[in-house]
Amino acid sequence: MPKTSWLVYSAVTLLLAACQTTTPRGSATLSRIDATLKDEAARSTAAAVTPPSAVSAALMPPLKVDMTGSGAPVEQRFDITVTHAQAREFFMSLVEGTPFNMVVHPEVSGEISLTLKNVTISEVMEAVRDVYGYEYQRTTSGYQVMPIRMQSRVFQVNYLDVKRTSKSETRVNSGQVSDVGGSNDISGSSGTSNSGGNDNGTVTTLPSSQISTESEGNYWSELKAQLTTLIGAEGGRSVVVSPRAGLVVVRALPSELREIEAFLGASEVNLQRQVVLEAKIIEVSLSDGFQSGINWAALGEPEEGETAVFGQIGGGTIFKNGVSDIAGNTGSIDPGDLTPIDALKVSAFGGGFIAALDLNDFKAFIELLKTQGDVQVLSSPRVSTVNNQPAVIKVGSDEFFVTDVSTDTTATTISPVTNSNVTLTPFFSGIALDVTPQIDAHGGVILHIHPTVSEVK
Repeated sequence: MPKTSWLVYSAVTLLLAACQTTTPRGSATLSRIDATLKDEAARSTAAAVTPPSAVSAALMPPLKVDMTGSGAPVEQRFDITVTHAQAREFFMSLVEGTPFNMVVHPEVSGEISLTLKNVTISEVMEAVRDVYGYEYQRTTSGYQVMPIRMQSRVFQVNYLDVKRTSKSETRVNSGQVSDVGGSNDISGSSGTSNSGGNDNGTVTTLPSSQISTESEGNYWSELKAQLTTLIGAEGGRSVVVSPRAGLVVVRALPSELREIEAFLGASEVNLQRQVVLEAKIIEVSLSDGFQSGINWAALGEPEEGETAVFGQIGGGTIFKNGVSDIAGNTGSIDPGDLTPIDALKVSAFGGGFIAALDLNDFKAFIELLKTQGDVQVLSSPRVSTVNNQPAVIKVGSDEFFVTDVSTDTTATTISPVTNSNVTLTPFFSGIALDVTPQIDAHGGVILHIHPTVSEVK
């Protein structure tokens, strides 16, 4: 075959192969696919077998919730207008056509006039009670209206039956000595008698500056006095307090009992506020560049949510009356409500340095101090206390010293016997912080801190 013809034949063969159509899928192939799908479905169904009876018994039964009768009836809102309506008829007609019941005491009388819109029965009852004084009680089925008369109610108060007394005092002696000189008196009558007198002078050391803080708390005695002041003692009103049982029984009018309930609730919330106080006792050995003292300006501007306020108060004036001008004055440093320290009225012996810090982290403050010298954390005490109750943080040790020696000599037939009595008194050496917190409703804390640094050798 010539070469040209072979090429033409090959081209025609390829063309015919390209134009060949796909062979239709036979029914046998479809049958095999359907059979495979059915087998897979059967295996899936067989996998979900029923668990053994022991396993089924251990499982919790299905939860069945019966919603029938659950929840209180939904109160409908309505408009109401009455003028000089008899109280008994008013209350009875108020629940007519509703699922609520109403029981009115036979002694309930008087007239009611009101106009209310878009209110419920409970809102109407509260409005009538606040304006006309008709006391009512909400029951599971409705309301009970009681007359305006004396009632007794028992209140539960959760507080310790303790009496606490604390005293904190700071005194600086100036060394002033007042010497009341002695006197010699000689008197006599001619030829009768002579008498002489010699009064030794007394020495008194006067304090140049003294600050004393006292706190005494007897909650149950104060509570009884406060409740008696609220309701008085006329007309059969009385208050009975049982500190050990934690109960208070009050007999008064219904409106007065509601005031007592509100007072006790607010008092209990304030009394049960608690705070954890953590202190860092830090010793700073200043480097050569800071021998004049810590450079507090190095703290820089506090970031958002932080506070850093420092100031020097006091003067160095000694007063003849023994106290400074700030005696009896009150003041506080609240990081949340900054008051310039230099605006305070101060004049005290020796002065003092005051700082209000709220850096949210002790670590950041310690790192700043390390830039000015060697810093060592001596202790990190922590104490928990409740609102307006003093707490003491102590870091140190107690050492015993001989403070008194006395001897007793007993005579015997042989020889006298001498007994020595030694009195040992502990003295604290270290740092003590007397702290009293005041915690407000928003979590803000105001601290009264009395630091003491002592060393006994």
